[in-house]
Amino acid sequence: MGAKFHGAPGLEQLLAVMIAPKVHEIARRMEREAKVFAPPTKRWVTVADDTMRHTHIQMNGQEVLGNLRFELHSTKWDRDHRGLGPKTYMLMPKDKSSHAVANLKDCACRADTISGRHLEEHPRPAAGGVGVDGDGVRPRRPDCPRPARP
Repeated sequence: MGAKFHGAPGLEQLLAVMIAPKVHEIARRMEREAKVFAPPTKRWVTVADDTMRHTHIQMNGQEVLGNLRFELHSTKWDRDHRGLGPKTYMLMPKDKSSHAVANLKDCACRADTISGRHLEEHPRPAAGGVGVDGDGVRPRRPDCPRPARP
């Protein structure tokens, strides 16, 4: 028969009060580091010309992370003749890997890279890793050792 433990009344609340600030600090640090390592975004820019298609008009201004694909409606021709589904996914306008022939033909659109404010303020970290100070995340110099964790 094992021993039974009965915590003192209010122990759970006391532990929560002690642990909550550390959990919040870790969450804030992870958020700041995620902003540094996040890729820049890109925005689809539709160029208004005589060959502009409605699927590209709908795309104008859509933003995605730089390592993701834009999502646009497939043209009827691509669905009927190329076997594409209702959506086409492109890394950028004129992306041949999408196999969306009708969406590629005579396309004059472009994708503009948009750097987030946090990426302009804090350059990408060097190979030495990331350090956190009171103002946010900053690159750690390779010759600067990591502080010991308590």
